[in-house]
Amino acid sequence: MMAIGRTRRAWDAHTKAVALEIGIPDSYRLIISFLARRPGANQKEIAEFGNVTTAAVNQTIKEMQAKEYIRMETDEGDRRYTRLYLTDKGHEKSELLRKSLHKSDGVITEMIGKEKEDEIVALLNEVYIVIREGL
Repeated sequence: MMAIGRTRRAWDAHTKAVALEIGIPDSYRLIISFLARRPGANQKEIAEFGNVTTAAVNQTIKEMQAKEYIRMETDEGDRRYTRLYLTDKGHEKSELLRKSLHKSDGVITEMIGKEKEDEIVALLNEVYIVIREGL
């Protein structure tokens, strides 16, 4: 299982470096990626997903809003909640990050082969289930 931890840390370092290359500060990376997949999420959802405090998310959201990466809207169903969305600038950065990481995935697939990649993915999915349901 140490190999999984090493691989995760290496991938995290790679995604951080790729994000920085395209002008996404590390503190913005989680929020941009999350909102690209879950538009309208709130700060609590982002904090829970990233395993960070809501205070940290709140501070970063303020910075990102000032730099026009995200916009906030009051939830019409429950005015106590604020929903977060990427702006055009945020979507642009998200798409650059997605394309760069997709390219990295392609390099890995090319190096190890599609069959091995599929095996690794299947095994990791099994490990995920065991950890989530059995530990």
